[in-house]
Amino acid sequence: MMLRRYYVMDKQKQRLVNAPYVDNSYKWAGGGFLSTVHDTCHFGNALLYSYQWVPQSGCPAGFLRPDTVQMMWSPVPGTRCTWDSDASYGMGWCVVPPGVRAGFSRDQRMYVSHTGGAVGVSSVLLILPRAEMCGEGTEKLIPRGVCVSIIVNKQSVGLSKTALTIARLFDCVQ
Repeated sequence: MMLRRYYVMDKQKQRLVNAPYVDNSYKWAGGGFLSTVHDTCHFGNALLYSYQWVPQSGCPAGFLRPDTVQMMWSPVPGTRCTWDSDASYGMGWCVVPPGVRAGFSRDQRMYVSHTGGAVGVSSVLLILPRAEMCGEGTEKLIPRGVCVSIIVNKQSVGLSKTALTIARLFDCVQ
Protein backbone atom coordinates (compact mmCIF):
# COMPACT_ATOMS: atom_id res chain seq x y z
CA MET A 1 0.00 0.00 0.00
CA MET A 2 1.34 3.40 -1.01
CA LEU A 3 1.10 6.06 1.68
CA ARG A 4 -0.05 9.40 0.31
CA ARG A 5 0.49 12.69 2.09
CA TYR A 6 -1.57 15.81 1.42
CA TYR A 7 -0.74 19.28 2.69
CA VAL A 8 -2.31 22.61 3.56
CA MET A 9 -0.66 25.88 4.58
CA ASP A 10 -0.97 26.75 8.27
CA LYS A 11 -1.53 30.50 7.94
CA GLN A 12 -0.62 31.26 11.55
CA LYS A 13 2.68 29.40 11.50
CA GLN A 14 3.35 30.01 7.77
CA ARG A 15 4.37 26.42 7.14
CA LEU A 16 3.01 23.27 5.56
CA VAL A 17 1.05 20.86 7.74
CA ASN A 18 -0.63 17.55 6.97
CA ALA A 19 -4.14 18.00 5.61
CA PRO A 20 -6.94 16.37 7.58
CA TYR A 21 -8.30 13.09 6.26
CA VAL A 22 -11.41 13.49 4.10
CA ASP A 23 -13.41 10.68 2.50
CA ASN A 24 -14.37 12.05 -0.95
CA SER A 25 -15.87 8.80 -2.21
CA TYR A 26 -19.43 9.95 -1.54
CA LYS A 27 -19.19 12.85 -4.01
CA TRP A 28 -18.22 11.15 -7.25
CA ALA A 29 -20.87 13.06 -9.21
CA GLY A 30 -19.32 16.39 -8.19
CA GLY A 31 -15.68 15.36 -8.27
CA GLY A 32 -14.25 13.14 -5.61
CA PHE A 33 -12.33 11.01 -8.13
CA LEU A 34 -8.65 10.29 -7.71
CA SER A 35 -6.69 10.40 -10.93
CA THR A 36 -3.20 10.67 -12.40
CA VAL A 37 -1.62 13.14 -14.81
CA HIS A 38 -1.40 10.32 -17.35
CA ASP A 39 -5.16 9.68 -17.18
CA THR A 40 -6.12 13.35 -17.31
CA CYS A 41 -3.80 13.97 -20.30
CA HIS A 42 -5.34 10.93 -21.99
CA PHE A 43 -8.79 12.47 -21.40
CA GLY A 44 -7.56 15.86 -22.69
CA ASN A 45 -6.17 14.27 -25.84
CA ALA A 46 -9.47 12.44 -26.41
CA LEU A 47 -11.32 15.77 -26.20
CA LEU A 48 -8.76 17.43 -28.49
CA TYR A 49 -9.11 14.58 -31.00
CA SER A 50 -12.91 14.86 -30.92
CA TYR A 51 -12.68 18.66 -31.33
CA GLN A 52 -10.44 18.42 -34.41
CA TRP A 53 -11.77 15.26 -36.05
CA VAL A 54 -12.78 15.67 -39.68
CA PRO A 55 -15.10 13.02 -41.22
CA GLN A 56 -13.17 13.05 -44.53
CA SER A 57 -9.81 12.50 -42.81
CA GLY A 58 -9.99 8.71 -42.88
CA CYS A 59 -9.29 8.65 -39.13
CA PRO A 60 -11.66 6.95 -36.67
CA ALA A 61 -14.25 9.22 -35.05
CA GLY A 62 -13.70 10.62 -31.57
CA PHE A 63 -15.91 9.76 -28.59
CA LEU A 64 -17.75 13.10 -28.99
CA ARG A 65 -18.79 14.93 -32.16
CA PRO A 66 -16.68 18.01 -32.99
CA ASP A 67 -19.73 20.29 -32.66
CA THR A 68 -20.37 18.95 -29.14
CA VAL A 69 -16.84 19.83 -28.01
CA GLN A 70 -17.13 23.20 -29.80
CA MET A 71 -20.30 23.88 -27.79
CA MET A 72 -18.56 22.87 -24.53
CA TRP A 73 -15.63 25.14 -25.34
CA SER A 74 -17.66 28.20 -26.41
CA PRO A 75 -17.47 31.14 -24.01
CA VAL A 76 -20.73 32.17 -22.36
CA PRO A 77 -21.17 35.96 -22.74
CA GLY A 78 -20.97 37.95 -19.52
CA THR A 79 -19.00 35.35 -17.55
CA ARG A 80 -15.44 35.55 -16.23
CA CYS A 81 -13.22 32.78 -14.88
CA THR A 82 -11.79 33.59 -11.49
CA TRP A 83 -8.42 32.00 -12.27
CA ASP A 84 -7.81 33.60 -15.70
CA SER A 85 -8.65 37.25 -16.37
CA ASP A 86 -8.78 36.73 -20.16
CA ALA A 87 -11.25 33.85 -19.92
CA SER A 88 -14.97 33.21 -19.79
CA TYR A 89 -16.81 30.11 -18.70
CA GLY A 90 -17.91 27.48 -21.18
CA MET A 91 -19.74 24.30 -20.22
CA GLY A 92 -17.52 23.28 -17.31
CA TRP A 93 -14.43 24.81 -18.90
CA CYS A 94 -12.57 28.08 -18.62
CA VAL A 95 -12.30 29.31 -22.23
CA VAL A 96 -9.84 31.87 -23.59
CA PRO A 97 -11.01 32.81 -27.10
CA PRO A 98 -8.57 33.68 -29.90
CA GLY A 99 -7.79 37.34 -30.44
CA VAL A 100 -5.27 40.16 -30.46
CA ARG A 101 -4.75 42.10 -27.25
CA ALA A 102 -2.76 45.03 -28.64
CA GLY A 103 -1.20 46.17 -31.91
CA PHE A 104 1.95 44.30 -32.95
CA SER A 105 1.46 41.73 -30.19
CA ARG A 106 1.39 37.99 -30.64
CA ASP A 107 -2.07 36.66 -31.41
CA GLN A 108 -3.77 34.95 -28.48
CA ARG A 109 -4.59 31.37 -29.37
CA MET A 110 -7.69 29.71 -28.02
CA TYR A 111 -7.17 27.40 -25.06
CA VAL A 112 -9.36 25.80 -22.42
CA SER A 113 -8.65 24.72 -18.88
CA HIS A 114 -10.34 23.14 -15.91
CA THR A 115 -9.03 23.33 -12.38
CA GLY A 116 -9.83 21.19 -9.40
CA GLY A 117 -9.14 21.16 -5.73
CA ALA A 118 -9.94 19.29 -2.57
CA VAL A 119 -8.49 19.07 0.90
CA GLY A 120 -4.74 18.79 0.33
CA VAL A 121 -4.88 18.66 -3.50
CA SER A 122 -4.85 21.08 -6.47
CA SER A 123 -5.02 20.25 -10.18
CA VAL A 124 -5.38 21.69 -13.67
CA LEU A 125 -5.95 20.31 -17.16
CA LEU A 126 -5.12 22.77 -19.94
CA ILE A 127 -5.68 22.09 -23.65
CA LEU A 128 -4.06 24.32 -26.30
CA PRO A 129 -5.37 23.23 -29.73
CA ARG A 130 -3.45 23.92 -32.93
CA ALA A 131 -5.23 25.44 -35.89
CA GLU A 132 -2.62 24.37 -38.43
CA MET A 133 -0.10 21.55 -38.87
CA CYS A 134 3.39 21.40 -37.42
CA GLY A 135 5.72 20.44 -40.24
CA GLU A 136 5.19 18.53 -43.45
CA GLY A 137 3.60 15.17 -44.18
CA THR A 138 1.41 15.19 -41.10
CA GLU A 139 -1.97 15.66 -42.80
CA LYS A 140 -3.70 12.91 -40.80
CA LEU A 141 -2.03 13.42 -37.45
CA ILE A 142 -4.63 14.52 -34.95
CA PRO A 143 -4.96 15.63 -32.23
CA ARG A 144 -2.87 18.71 -32.90
CA GLY A 145 -2.02 20.74 -29.85
CA VAL A 146 -0.76 20.37 -26.32
CA CYS A 147 -2.44 18.95 -23.22
CA VAL A 148 -0.93 19.74 -19.85
CA SER A 149 -2.03 18.14 -16.61
CA ILE A 150 -0.60 19.11 -13.24
CA ILE A 151 -1.65 17.53 -9.95
CA VAL A 152 0.01 18.52 -6.68
CA ASN A 153 -0.50 17.32 -3.12
CA LYS A 154 -1.05 20.80 -1.67
CA GLN A 155 -4.31 22.67 -1.30
CA SER A 156 -5.03 26.06 -2.95
CA VAL A 157 -2.18 26.12 -5.46
CA GLY A 158 -2.81 28.27 -8.55
CA LEU A 159 -1.59 26.10 -11.43
CA SER A 160 -3.20 27.71 -14.50
CA LYS A 161 -0.36 30.09 -15.42
CA THR A 162 2.22 27.35 -14.97
CA ALA A 163 0.21 24.99 -17.20
CA LEU A 164 -0.10 27.67 -19.91
CA THR A 165 3.64 28.39 -19.74
CA ILE A 166 4.41 24.68 -20.15
CA ALA A 167 1.90 24.32 -23.02
CA ARG A 168 3.50 27.23 -24.89
CA LEU A 169 6.97 25.75 -24.38
CA PHE A 170 5.89 22.47 -25.97
CA ASP A 171 3.77 24.06 -28.68
CA CYS A 172 5.32 23.92 -32.14
CA VAL A 173 5.03 27.67 -32.83
CA GLN A 174 8.29 28.94 -34.26
